[in-house]
Amino acid sequence: MAYLYFSKLNTQHAESDLSLYAAVNQSGFVFSFENEKSILDIFKGQESFGEIIGEDKAKQMQSLKTFLLSSPGINKLIHKQTIYIGFFSGEKKEINYLLSTQSENKVSTTQLFQALKSRNILTEPIDNATRITLPDSTVFYLGVKDQLILLSNTLQPVKEILSKTFDKKDDSFVSYIKSGSRLSKNSLAQLYLNFNRIPALLKSIVPGKLTGELAVLDHQDAFALLSYNYSKERVLFTGTTHLNDPNHYYQLFSQTPPQKITISTIFPEQTADYTTYAVDSYANWRKGLDRWFSYHKEDKKRARVIEEVNLKYHLNLEELFPRYFKNQFSNFQLNTGEKLAAINLTNGDKLNQLLLDLSDNYSDEIKHFKEADLLYLYFGLPFKSYQKPYYVIIDNYLVFSNYAATLQFFLDQYRANKLLINTPGYTNTNNQIPNNSNISFYLDHQNSIPLLHKNISSPYLKHFQSEKGLKKYESFVYQLSGDRGTFQSNILLSKPLVIEKDF
Repeated sequence: MAYLYFSKLNTQHAESDLSLYAAVNQSGFVFSFENEKSILDIFKGQESFGEIIGEDKAKQMQSLKTFLLSSPGINKLIHKQTIYIGFFSGEKKEINYLLSTQSENKVSTTQLFQALKSRNILTEPIDNATRITLPDSTVFYLGVKDQLILLSNTLQPVKEILSKTFDKKDDSFVSYIKSGSRLSKNSLAQLYLNFNRIPALLKSIVPGKLTGELAVLDHQDAFALLSYNYSKERVLFTGTTHLNDPNHYYQLFSQTPPQKITISTIFPEQTADYTTYAVDSYANWRKGLDRWFSYHKEDKKRARVIEEVNLKYHLNLEELFPRYFKNQFSNFQLNTGEKLAAINLTNGDKLNQLLLDLSDNYSDEIKHFKEADLLYLYFGLPFKSYQKPYYVIIDNYLVFSNYAATLQFFLDQYRANKLLINTPGYTNTNNQIPNNSNISFYLDHQNSIPLLHKNISSPYLKHFQSEKGLKKYESFVYQLSGDRGTFQSNILLSKPLVIEKDF
């Protein structure tokens, strides 16, 4: 079996790709860097990666660097070779990792084991692999075949890669990674994401289904290639995201120039997360939306509903949302779990008048749509869960929710100017990334904690709140900006701004 795997790799793919195929074999989250310096030397002075992967794994990486990778004999084998670290879910809800790299020539196991022995590293054969124990008692599992070298904190991935046949499903991801090799050479490190495999990784963290705001990570057929931007104050990756599915809803934004985001200025200070969408022209964007409805076989139903509403109320829906929508819409969730959505308008007062026949009065300000799916018909997927929402129009924004009390809370916060944009953490985050995008996902650390209590496994919740973990981070942002069919992308984990005082 092992012979079949490696013979296929060697005949159908360049030998230089061995370690890359090994890295993506199980993982949709792969980190890479060149072994001119070890990863811990590259990020010397930055605590962020230890905080992200956890104290225990950071110590393991430190031991790996100290006792193994710094060995002259080992380092000579893989000098200036790319090292990949793939993360994947284990059987006991833990997250494990596999390090893969290779030598320019076939590895001499005799020389390799002599190098290990010279570093006082104990070795023990186990299931066609080798259990190695470092001088500080840290245990790793080693696999060697021809040029390929594998290391993991657990035996299973090493065994699988050395014994399985080649999987062609990885070809497209590998090709995508290699397409960015020119950019990779100019950065310290890279992050590769295969969103098809992200749900398997998240099973350890989120035991249930990826629903609600996490549904965006549920089996999305997409890849991302991102370069690390060195900083002591933040973790920032920049690069590209590519959707493989031509009928994905997000494809509607991939050809659209990025827009300055302003709709986020209305979100209450209790906002836990949000997604914003922006287009340059509704008329142009509408063409893609029409195709999206056709692909999902909802085009005829959509046309029928619009016609029925027009006849029933003696109006033309095309003169409502398409005419008065400006260029941005959004979903946002409060720390209580209450959900709202919004669109910006060119003339809110005029649209308010035109919607009177389609609405019932709940209060002087809050209205209730009498007909279902009006917003879904004109904006698609983000508004599917709002069938007959309550809504209010204020300052050229139409804000809606399935609950009137949630809307009233929004109004109270908005009028009191208790807004997310006025918080120091949000201001700090916005100052670190462009304010232009087409799709932007935002997660506020502090406000999301009540929601995470319900969704995340206990060990990871502790890590999220630990001083040695992610507690110091203010927010997570993933930005997508359309670029001729793909997306320029930014991923940011932001820390509070530290202002040094003069004494």
